[in-house]
Amino acid sequence: MKKLEDERIIAEKRRINSNAFGICFLALWGIIFYRQYLLGQPISEYIDIFLLTIGLSIYIAVNNAFKGLYLTYRSKAAKKKTQFVGALVGSITFAIVQCFVAGYDLTKVEDIFKTVVSLVIFLLIWIGGQSLLLGISQRKAEEGAEEE
Repeated sequence: MKKLEDERIIAEKRRINSNAFGICFLALWGIIFYRQYLLGQPISEYIDIFLLTIGLSIYIAVNNAFKGLYLTYRSKAAKKKTQFVGALVGSITFAIVQCFVAGYDLTKVEDIFKTVVSLVIFLLIWIGGQSLLLGISQRKAEEGAEEE
């Protein structure tokens, strides 16, 4: 019985730590948006926070993939929907940020072309990255199932 209590305590502590990490992670994104849009600071003034946040995002996605947990528990239709929604939201966000940060004048054809080209490149990289992570995760999940 004592062992069971210890496992529950450990599980609860992990859940609390996970929630705290999630809150801090969202707070980092909030700080970035606050500095960029409300204070109008150049990225050079908060590049450390930005790189930390992007690094954490990559760390979470890659570790989930290498543990076989990256979208593998979902149905095929749910995976496709998640990938599509992620690509759509990511691309729209990228386009909006690109318009503000790059300072494009969207009345000029040249700037519209640059925005569209960079959006397409971003979308292709996003889809490629998602497919790569999903493939790795699927392989790891299948390896884990074979071992059991």
